[in-house]
Amino acid sequence: MRPRSEIDISENTLRNRGRVLDILLGDRTTRRNIIWATDSYKKYGKDYAPKKQIKREQITGGNGKLIQPRAAKSKEEQKYRTRDKAEVFTPLKVVKEMNMAIDWASKNWPVGQDNWVDYISERRLEITCGEAPFIAGRYNPTANTGVVITPKNRVGFFDRKLQVVGEFASSKKEWLKYAELALKATYGYEWQGDNLLIARENILLTIDDFYKDFCSNKLELKSKQSLTDEQLEHFAEIISWNIWQMDGLKYVIPLSCRQTIQKPDEVSKDQLLLIQAEKPQKIKIECEGCRMNSPLNHSGRYSKVMDWEAGKAILFVKLLDQAERTK
Repeated sequence: MRPRSEIDISENTLRNRGRVLDILLGDRTTRRNIIWATDSYKKYGKDYAPKKQIKREQITGGNGKLIQPRAAKSKEEQKYRTRDKAEVFTPLKVVKEMNMAIDWASKNWPVGQDNWVDYISERRLEITCGEAPFIAGRYNPTANTGVVITPKNRVGFFDRKLQVVGEFASSKKEWLKYAELALKATYGYEWQGDNLLIARENILLTIDDFYKDFCSNKLELKSKQSLTDEQLEHFAEIISWNIWQMDGLKYVIPLSCRQTIQKPDEVSKDQLLLIQAEKPQKIKIECEGCRMNSPLNHSGRYSKVMDWEAGKAILFVKLLDQAERTK
């Protein structure tokens, strides 16, 4: 096993912070745990298969170094994941330029005393987020420098929101209030379970990093300040809703679409044309959404996200439908 990189977040440490790790492993749609959704770990046994849930005992204790950021993975593993899942991470310089372009396109930019709350409340989404560098840039995702970037120099869009919160908040209570508001407007989805967990961890640790920075530099508190286990759990609950596991083409939980088994006399002529078999006793019919290459009519489990303003969960695909109808 490779030594743990300095940019890696130890699951063993999170395990000792109340229920934090269990919350970060949770899938709000299935009410189970997120799944591996990659065969990178299948050499460790059948419980590490793509459709299996990620359990805390699999990634803690002696397995505490199993999941590591892409930059800390071997070159062979990086190449495999690029080839197999088109996993390519964006350099921080490009992340910075893209997030700045989004800021300049915002009606609330430049930020000032009158509009900073509106700015941090803007909903932003990183699609296929990987380890979420566009959201929280704790480190360079394309090079294992081992360096964790200081809060003031981070370039993710959630980083930029927390920089604004730190500038205008005047107390710990106020900082916590507006950091939560900024987090509730921050979204991202990812296919692979290990990336998703790292993304969630990065965002949670980002909140703690900025809180400590605010207490030290803005409030000039001499004693070391960090979020309590209860506060970390609270933020983790929001993160587990907003950073979720999903197939970005189908809007369902990865690998959840199912084939149906039908008898030959129940199958239409069009469906029979798709079946490469002679005199089948039972016929496997592909999920309709998969067969039609459509985001609708999938047999898989459609992913849910939380609409914090309405206070209820909603299918992500319905949000897209609503957006399409308002164009």
